Amino acid sequence: METTDQFLDQLKAIGQAADAAIPLAETALILAALDHAGTDLAPYRAHLDQIVEDARSSFDSLRRGMTENEAAARVLADTIGVRHGYVGDNATFDDPQNADLIKVIDRRRGLPVSLGIIYLDIAHRLGLQARGLNTPGHFLLALGQGDHAKIVDPFNGGVVLSAEELQPLPPVPEGEAPEYGPVERRDVLLRLLNNIRTRALAGKDMLRALTIAERMVLIAPRRSELWLDLARACEGVGKLNSAIRAAQSSVSISGAQSAVGREATFVLQNLKRQLN
Repeated sequence: METTDQFLDQLKAIGQAADAAIPLAETALILAALDHAGTDLAPYRAHLDQIVEDARSSFDSLRRGMTENEAAARVLADTIGVRHGYVGDNATFDDPQNADLIKVIDRRRGLPVSLGIIYLDIAHRLGLQARGLNTPGHFLLALGQGDHAKIVDPFNGGVVLSAEELQPLPPVPEGEAPEYGPVERRDVLLRLLNNIRTRALAGKDMLRALTIAERMVLIAPRRSELWLDLARACEGVGKLNSAIRAAQSSVSISGAQSAVGREATFVLQNLKRQLN
């Protein structure tokens, strides 16, 4: 059975990996395992393997009468939503268990993004083109590309949404990700963690918020804004030296003249004044 140190080493390696090489469900399981000391991940990995095999066994037959994207959407919905019973947790949406993949698998309930991670992971392991979407207030995924892509809602049983059910795309400021545009695997995991951090901050659990900020930096170490968030989280619990190191990392990554760099420099100066 793996130890906490081994899990942390695996997350560090994931932080250095190319985005396309990140195994979504495995990474989410490792993140969850940090909150469940002594839990054996083998049964959870085996369960995901079984979903893949179940999906693969019916995919080829479905493809005979459908396009690949249509068959992919059907097999994911049938296998994950129907056969294995995964649904969105409307009754207790804000329950922290909904963002913990171990508990999501135990309960077959989750948030849009945690369920989306299962859908995406199974799709990737079947060799399908699948991307998470930058969807405001929800989480959707696209199977395939272009006009023939199928937009799937994992929270609602894997239902395929029509173009009419999606909001029109608004103008996007330069440098920002467009709504409904594809997002990287790393961003999907950060969205999962941000759900946990947001709830911790709402409950004024600053130590928990710090723990999650540390995990976000582990899997996305080149994101200067995350180092800035970590600096603030460290400051919030009185860890000023750690806050200074995090702010310095933010400046180093982003550059002192960038917007994030200027903000991190201001935070850094304030932290140093507190120590003097």
